[in-house]
Amino acid sequence: MGERQSSGGGMEAIYFDSGDDADELITALQSEGYTTRLARDGFAGEDDSDDRAWVLVVEPFDERVSEMVDVYGGWLPGDDRPAADPLELPGEPKRLKD
Repeated sequence: MGERQSSGGGMEAIYFDSGDDADELITALQSEGYTTRLARDGFAGEDDSDDRAWVLVVEPFDERVSEMVDVYGGWLPGDDRPAADPLELPGEPKRLKD
């Protein structure tokens, strides 16, 4: 898999909440010949190291990589595309019959 480090770089990066999602994208990208580097990066104000995002740097970063981001649950900083429609949740709790 990709190299894991403890801080992100200044290059175009893909962010993930889950390291497993990042690992799946790494596997797919490496099978297509991309070079990857995975790191953890905290956002401003986050003290808990478990809350830090996974940051994946891919070289070269091209249109193919951009297409794969949503499929594997990642996001790009500054991405202004609308988010997927939220799941429809029930308005009230379900009641079970005795």
